[in-house]
Amino acid sequence: MAAEGASGPGTPRLAVIRWRPFRLPMRHRFEAAHGALQDREGLLLELVDADGAVGLGEASPMASIGGGTLEDVRALLEAYAPRLDAAGALDGLPAVGPGVAALRCALDVALLDLEGRRRAVPVARLLTDSPAAAVEANAIIGVGAPSEVAAWGREAVAAGYRVLKLKVGVGALDEDVARLRSLRDACPEARVRLDANGAWDEGTARDALAAFADLDVELLEQPVRASDVQALARLRRGSRVRLGADEALRDVEAREAVLADRAADLIVLKPMVLGGVRPALELARRGAAAGMGAFATTTFDSSVGTAAALHLAAALPQVVAHGLGTGAHLGGDIVASTLVPVDGVMSVPTDPGLGIEVDRAALERWATARWSESRL
Repeated sequence: MAAEGASGPGTPRLAVIRWRPFRLPMRHRFEAAHGALQDREGLLLELVDADGAVGLGEASPMASIGGGTLEDVRALLEAYAPRLDAAGALDGLPAVGPGVAALRCALDVALLDLEGRRRAVPVARLLTDSPAAAVEANAIIGVGAPSEVAAWGREAVAAGYRVLKLKVGVGALDEDVARLRSLRDACPEARVRLDANGAWDEGTARDALAAFADLDVELLEQPVRASDVQALARLRRGSRVRLGADEALRDVEAREAVLADRAADLIVLKPMVLGGVRPALELARRGAAAGMGAFATTTFDSSVGTAAALHLAAALPQVVAHGLGTGAHLGGDIVASTLVPVDGVMSVPTDPGLGIEVDRAALERWATARWSESRL
């Protein structure tokens, strides 16, 4: 049986929690239905035990998808870090609220990283007895003119990607069809999936599925508003294209409805949105029991967050490619070498814990404030 990542008898107690905010530039403006990204704000969190061992986590909420802001996370830490207990819990931290899921993710990942380092095993081995050694990743293509989308697709295929994810839902449906057709013509051998980020109502989503019918789409993520789980379920029952639930999983009530109604074929696991790797893995297990597959994605995190999602992906049945290639869109990172797919595949680190180390010079470059900390 795989280890659970919890501290056992004789394990050194936690002694310090510390954090430092950063802002990473994007290589280019990236546009999707929920908004445009020009940079990525987050914070690096470290948990230090009494022996001086350090576990890394990242809290990078996205306000555009309802996750709160970096300032929300910092306010939570200022209020609750003094309540950190020896097992890594922040006493009294709310279950939900702006910034809460991202902070819970950082804590969960830092504890897993620390436990993996203590036991000299990678995080993936804390999640399952038989993790995958490598996982397939999709390229992600934002909104642009059809000619731009075609060029980005050709670049991704030349870099070894076999799965391309195109953002849709920005502008008129015929514009999405034109972009998709251009991508299909440019990359006929690639598998193509779409992500509407909840942009459409049910009627528009039906029109979209009909318009995409002859364009060989393998998957459409979140075609309707996150709150309209019944519409998602109705679409799934009548669709030849597999549908994924993503934004619908942010809210606990909607999440339960997705599971109860089997409202999607696949569920999209974002640790930053779901409160960590272990909550995401538990959701995958519940989804599997309901007949739904799952895959992991990031939220344009630094390589700390990407590493966490990569270990999660390694613990899942490999049903589709994972959304782990967002690091290629960053113009900076807090590690020496950004985690990105090679020939469309990401190898899972085999070093203890997350298997990555922060580059202190890079962190200094992109940090927006000094370290803050609280001691037990």
